Amino acid sequence: MLLKCAVKNIKRSKLMSVLTVCEMTCAVVITLVMVSSVMIRFRNYTPFRDMFESNGLYCEFSSAANTDFYGENKAEDFIADDDILQFLHSPESIAACNTVSCGVQGDNGLLEVNNFSYNDEVIRRFAPKLKSGRWLKESTKADCIECVVSKNEYGWEEGSSIQIDLGEKKYTAQVVGVLEENAKLPGGFAVHSTGDDFNVFFNPYSCEIEQKPLIVFSSQYLQKLGAVQGLFSGCLITYPDSVTKDQLKEDQQTLAKFGCAYSMPLTDLDKNSKLYLYRHLYDMLPIIIVILVLAFVSSVSSSALTMRTRLKDYAVFCICGMRWKQCVLIELIRSAVLAAVSIVLSLAAVSVVSKRFSISIVWSGISLVSIAALLLMFLLVSLAAPYFICRASTPKQLLGQY
Repeated sequence: MLLKCAVKNIKRSKLMSVLTVCEMTCAVVITLVMVSSVMIRFRNYTPFRDMFESNGLYCEFSSAANTDFYGENKAEDFIADDDILQFLHSPESIAACNTVSCGVQGDNGLLEVNNFSYNDEVIRRFAPKLKSGRWLKESTKADCIECVVSKNEYGWEEGSSIQIDLGEKKYTAQVVGVLEENAKLPGGFAVHSTGDDFNVFFNPYSCEIEQKPLIVFSSQYLQKLGAVQGLFSGCLITYPDSVTKDQLKEDQQTLAKFGCAYSMPLTDLDKNSKLYLYRHLYDMLPIIIVILVLAFVSSVSSSALTMRTRLKDYAVFCICGMRWKQCVLIELIRSAVLAAVSIVLSLAAVSVVSKRFSISIVWSGISLVSIAALLLMFLLVSLAAPYFICRASTPKQLLGQY
């Protein structure tokens, strides 16, 4: 009964209903886009947040870390991520990328590829964007040599097998996932400045730019097989709170002897990172306020106007036994129906906008909470206007006006 009355109200005020749906659809779409833009910035920061906030160092190795860096720089002298920790002042953990001395066998001989590996610290925390398949498992959970590949011309895809030569033995690696082109991976290089933030730790990989496909392995799994690996590109090294600034400076000098071309304290990196993140959030705040105000005004105007045009009908309903609360409930149901229509249209609009303009929409708990809060505000305001209008008069007074 109440639902039917609500639907009739929508039909009798078609123009106002259409305007309300359009305004709510726009508000939801803009909210999703803004929340997504903020979430995208946090996407790479969040997995390593506790490391960024720790005492430690961000380091970049221009070539593989090597015990004989100033000498012949042989691959046999490469130092892998976990091995370099023994030369430092009791570090707790390292998140790092390694280069792997690994031959990849094709039908016509060795193939031109880049071979990277990540330790379990990175694999557990972070998964890049994938075109298909899944990310690597930690070394203790993998039952074979897993690898993730980039876009390639060799026909590698999820489920493919790749023949690799680790020096003493040859093995078969199983492709479990394929990276999206330009997917960001830990271990970046950057033109550095005093404002370096967490983005320097990530680097997009493009097969077209590198002119070589990439194969990513688990470094600790390869270590069990005796593979030669060298710490390469950017890494995060964390320490306990007891570490001193002098010890960190000593370790920076030690790392430089192994090929570290650049390093900075994580405290500085994290400070710059939070400035970068929250500056974007502050930029978005005025837009968010404007959207909320527009949605609020639209809800009040729509509900009040619809209630005013239907007061005579509601007065008759009350004379026939209906309560004012039920009349207000009809308006609430009307608003809920319009909100449901807005959600459907918003999802369709978001799909079109994301594909048409290449805008990434991040679906997360925060996105859903933001939409839910917007709709809840719309419903509460839609309920408030009719409630106060009804309280201002009695059914008998209203009928006397007509």
